[in-house]
Amino acid sequence: MVSARNCRRQMGFTLVETMFALTIFALAALAAAFVAGEQLRSTSTLEERYLGQLVASNRLAEVYANTVAGVWPPQNELTGTVELASRDWFWEQQVVETVTGDLREVTIRVRRTEDGPVLLELSSFMGRR
Repeated sequence: MVSARNCRRQMGFTLVETMFALTIFALAALAAAFVAGEQLRSTSTLEERYLGQLVASNRLAEVYANTVAGVWPPQNELTGTVELASRDWFWEQQVVETVTGDLREVTIRVRRTEDGPVLLELSSFMGRR
């Protein structure tokens, strides 16, 4: 026979057990919110780097096209801006002479703001044709 005292013990959770379960749920919810926030930040960073890669690649393609047309890349630092994806991008071009006279290294650095940190740096070698 079950007494009233034993019946009360088996009817549900105690306050301590309920609070412990809510604490675990709250921690899991906070962890999920943190992961979601980091995912959004990471996606934004990747998008910026991808677009910066396009800006640098396009600039290198222009330098290459000029080289094919007979315009040898100058040994100076050029800067400019370009609009891509409704954003302004700042690029800096550096041309360095190599040991070989018919070969130059062209480096493109891309920034979001004119004096901001470099998002991407892309280098290539251009040969005289």
